[in-house]
Order: sequence, then structure tokens, then C-alpha cells
Amino acid sequence: MSSLDAFGWQADQTGCGYYRIELPMQGLADLGYAVAASQRLPQAVRDNPDTVIVGQRLCQAGSSQTWQQLAAQGRKLILEIDDDLWNIDGSSQQAHAFYSAAGRLDHLQRNIAVATAVTVTTEPLAERVAAWNPNVHIIPNAVPDWLVDHSPTRRDDGKLTIGWGGSATHQMDFEQVSSQLRQYLKRNPDTELHCIGVDYNAWMRTPKEQSRFTPWVPEVEDFLRAIDYHVGIAPLRPHTFNQAKSALKALECGALGIPVVASAVRPYEDYIQHGVTGYLVRRDHEWARHLRGLANDQSMRAEMGAAAREQARQHTITRTAPLWQKAILG
Repeated sequence: MSSLDAFGWQADQTGCGYYRIELPMQGLADLGYAVAASQRLPQAVRDNPDTVIVGQRLCQAGSSQTWQQLAAQGRKLILEIDDDLWNIDGSSQQAHAFYSAAGRLDHLQRNIAVATAVTVTTEPLAERVAAWNPNVHIIPNAVPDWLVDHSPTRRDDGKLTIGWGGSATHQMDFEQVSSQLRQYLKRNPDTELHCIGVDYNAWMRTPKEQSRFTPWVPEVEDFLRAIDYHVGIAPLRPHTFNQAKSALKALECGALGIPVVASAVRPYEDYIQHGVTGYLVRRDHEWARHLRGLANDQSMRAEMGAAAREQARQHTITRTAPLWQKAILG
């Protein structure tokens, strides 16, 4: 491997790995830097003292040992973290079990402490990790530039598609809205709910004829192209874990010109312009009211979607790459 300016050491190749390692590395490459990314740390990178290493969520024994050794050598190390892993709800069984395993959070905290700097997505998360390292850079999530010019394919047969996509970590969020969504669909037979990634339709027992499911799409850009909603939804329970999340679902939909109805929880309160780019739900009955309003007014959907897209243009990787440059290479 030739000499690199920066190497992204991914924790996974799902959405987190894409948005917080792969896409930032693409942004740095567009600025003229030599970069690479992988879940494996090549020996050539370990041996090159000039390559900055960006490690994502490092918390396992083997990777932590390597990280600590590199820190002892005086290497420039950036620890990337995009979730409050100290407050995962038990309803996210797999993630909760993984990060609750003995020693994992201790490893993570030690790795944060020895890093040159830490990158996070939001202010609440910055406040949490600052307990172990004061040099924290808040770099909001961004979308690929092509997305704001992409036209999603939508149904045009008179049936309105409400949609959501994501991983199996949102059970507590859908628990909060399941009855409202189920009742809304029953009262509006010309509407369907399209879930991508996890079939919360089946879990919520929504009417089968109004339920559509697309299985997990491994490649993030393929997932983005699979989004075909007229209206997006973003339920989020006011839980400590969620307060540190980003508004990525609203950003993805907005980039595609899709207005979103979202829970009035901090990530969305900080991003969605209520009544302009989407709606914020503060009381249960508002889910049906806002969904009905968007369903019955095509021109309003188009107007709000256009405003959401213009907002998203300020949050592409081209816009945020200089923040990564400052944190990693500055």
C-alpha cells in the first residue's frame, strides 16, 4: 500500500461505517488527500508514522491493544463515535448485549482517552465523551452529493407511500407510535407503510394489504436508491440514547425531496423546520393529523419536499469535508 494521509479503520460496513468512515474518506479524497478505509488495519498503515488513523468505535480487546500500542508510539489517532453506547436500551437486544459485555466500554473509554482527538455527530454526544478526552470535534452527518439531485421512483397509482428505513434498533421508538400508525392506516385505505431493513409492519400488526417490506439492503447507496416514499416518518422515543442521535433519517429523506413527520425529540427539533421542511409531533394525535394533511395535499408535499431538499444541500459531504480535514489532518 502506498503512503496514505489518512486511513479509516471501520467497525462495520453498515450505515455507521459508511456515513462515519467511508463517506468522510471520499470527501477527503476529493480535497486531494490520499486515503483508504477497511475493517482491517493493514501492516503498512501500522508501520507508517505519517498516516493518521481514524478508528471507529474501537472497544474489543484485540483492536484496543493495537490502538494503545499505536498511542504509545506517539501516532496521531482519531477516535470516531456516533452513538451514546453507554445508554443503549434493552429493546435493542443485539447491540445492548454486545456493548454490555465485560470490558467493552472500559476499552472504549481508554481508547477515547489516548486518542489525539475524538469525532462525534452531535453536541450531547460531545458532552459525554469529553469526560475522557476534551479534544472533541462535532461533525454532523452528511449525505453523498448525488442524493440531492436524485429523483426517487414513487407509486403513481393513487396509493400514498409512507416510509421508514433502518436497523433493528428502533423497537422502543415504534412501540411509542404503533397504535397511532396502525389506526391511521386502517382509516386511510389508500395509504401503505413501506419499511426497509426491518419489518416493523409485521411487529405492529398493520393491515397486510397496506404493508410493504424491503429486506435489509447492505450497501447504503443501494438503500438510498430504494427509498420511494411520498412521506417519510421518523419516530423517536425521548430516551437518553436518542437524545444524542443525529437527524439522519430526516436528512436522507429531505435530500430526496421527501417531507418527514418526526417525533419532537432533540435530533429532529434541531434539524426539521416545523411546517416548512416537515412536521414535528409533540402529541400522539398529531401523527394522524400531519400525515393526513400531507397525504391530502400533493402541492404541499411538493413544496415542503423542495424546501427539505434545499436544506439538505447544506449537509452534503462536500460541505462537511473541511470539518473532517480540520479534525483529522489539521
